Amino acid sequence: MAGTSVIRTSILGTMPGGEVWSVNPTFFCLDEPADVTAAEALAIATAINSITIGTGLRAIMNPSTAVVGCRVEARDSDGTLRALGEHTRGTPVAGTGTTSHPYQTSMVTSLRTSHPGGQGRGRLYWPATGVTLASATLRVDSTTTGQALTAVRQYLVSITAAVAASAGPVVLCVWSRTGTAMHTVNTVRMGDVLDTQRRRRDSLNEAYTELAYPA
Repeated sequence: MAGTSVIRTSILGTMPGGEVWSVNPTFFCLDEPADVTAAEALAIATAINSITIGTGLRAIMNPSTAVVGCRVEARDSDGTLRALGEHTRGTPVAGTGTTSHPYQTSMVTSLRTSHPGGQGRGRLYWPATGVTLASATLRVDSTTTGQALTAVRQYLVSITAAVAASAGPVVLCVWSRTGTAMHTVNTVRMGDVLDTQRRRRDSLNEAYTELAYPA
């Protein structure tokens, strides 16, 4: 029977009104096919929840945006699920940003590999509901961007170690389901223009204000 080639981790979070979000780094098992059990997937999720999230990443989220847990999926290269584990943090980790932006607002970490084309690139959408913008440019200043990217990189390095402790050696990768291939990430970057993720409002109830027309 085929074994695990990919560990897909989901950093799980919440927002006001019952909204949820996730960021999903994926890791390639260098010793594939690995034999990752449900107990090991749970151990990975628990270990990831013990990682301290850097201040540079927390600073782009407002205090109503929080990391609450982790889900880990062990899958074949074709996507077949082999094992699953999910763990909730004892205490949610809230953002520290001082401004407020809509639910969909994100800062994107671009993942680059040596593989050409779209199959060699990935994106991680981090909630940026509390990041401060420069009034003259409506961009994130370079210091904030640099601190956020440094925190993301350290977070991903720490997650890699947490996964490897139970699943064996792994590398952060871009997983192309189209080509059933995994490409090792060798560069991460983050821009200074905020992005949006439309999925972030798919379950939110909206309050409307209405007026008769014409008056």
